[in-house]
Amino acid sequence: MKAISLNLAHVHYVAVDEKTYFLKRHSHSTQLLPTECPHRGGPLHMGDVTQDGQSVICPWHDNAYKLCNLVKKSLPTVRVRNVISTVVGENNRCVPLLKLSRHVELSQ
Repeated sequence: MKAISLNLAHVHYVAVDEKTYFLKRHSHSTQLLPTECPHRGGPLHMGDVTQDGQSVICPWHDNAYKLCNLVKKSLPTVRVRNVISTVVGENNRCVPLLKLSRHVELSQ
């Protein structure tokens, strides 16, 4: 296992191999949650948070996902001031990202 540290002022997303994670900040914690909706892979990172702050709503189908369930698929994190540290596999390729850019290959 290897640990990486990320400056919260410069990183909003992390790509670990083929999966991406987004920073979700709470008053008491910060997590790296999966960007893909569990239902159909929608852009969960673009979803709204419910008024009670307990769920994220997927913008594709309006499904609400409790943060406590999304945390189960998140990367383990520790936050100290403006630095968040996480652990990934020794052989995982990990890239900090300021924004996500997606492209779709169109088949002809």
